[in-house]
Amino acid sequence: MVRDRKTTSIFTHQEKYATKVLNRSNHRDAHPVRTTTTKSVKLCLGMRPQTDSEKNEMKAIPYREVVGSFMYLMMETRTDLDYFLRERDFRYFNSARKLGITLDRIQNVEQYNLQQCLTAYLDAGYANYPDTRRSVGGYITYMCGSSISWQSMKHHTVVLYTTEAEYIALYHCMQELMFLDLLLQELNHNSPHAITIYEDNQSCIKLSYNPELHDRSKHIHIRYCFVQEKVNRKEFDVKYCNTKEMVADIFTKSLTKTHISKTTTVTLQLVNKLTIYETLQNK
Repeated sequence: MVRDRKTTSIFTHQEKYATKVLNRSNHRDAHPVRTTTTKSVKLCLGMRPQTDSEKNEMKAIPYREVVGSFMYLMMETRTDLDYFLRERDFRYFNSARKLGITLDRIQNVEQYNLQQCLTAYLDAGYANYPDTRRSVGGYITYMCGSSISWQSMKHHTVVLYTTEAEYIALYHCMQELMFLDLLLQELNHNSPHAITIYEDNQSCIKLSYNPELHDRSKHIHIRYCFVQEKVNRKEFDVKYCNTKEMVADIFTKSLTKTHISKTTTVTLQLVNKLTIYETLQNK
């Protein structure tokens, strides 16, 4: 953790642990790349070791240990590792081990408007998994502009439309925000304002405000209909966000080099504070 008194910000990172993971997995000298995944490759069960020789070769690879180490990094400070984990990620990680989360100080935040600073972005893919055709949803929540929680999850059921996949992701995002809202209330920060959620699917937004049954939505499970109830009660305000500005894309799909660079350095607050970090290291 690095504290910058000039900018009154805190930078949390796990560079030492990341280096340890790379050394332990013999990927310290892996050629660095700027993207975690490629759109042309989709993981499936057919990629598993098939022959006895392939299975024996796999036994020598500490796969579970490495996955567990990456999951620890992902849960603590690295939202950019939340979608896929495969060989290429070591190469990406080797070039981005110094990334971390920046917590900036926000001026003029009072008790009455603190709850307005709680926001979220969500996105969903469609039929991401080739074997089961299940979709992936993801969200990230912010408090006063700094990311505080995030998740990428495989849906528990197959959906028929992209709108339905987005709607299920919205349901999970609301659950997380309700927990954070209750936490604020325990700290005596109550606010009548609705919590803003940003979504890039217009049909999903319309469905959250319109409880009427439609041909493409009448089959949706009743537990997801609580989304409409929360919106109608003015507890949440679902707003449109242009797809190009949707930061939750990183949890649901492969991104281009330009997109992932923009996402990790600007919107997700995964800012590479090399200047601050190296300055403090040299003191």
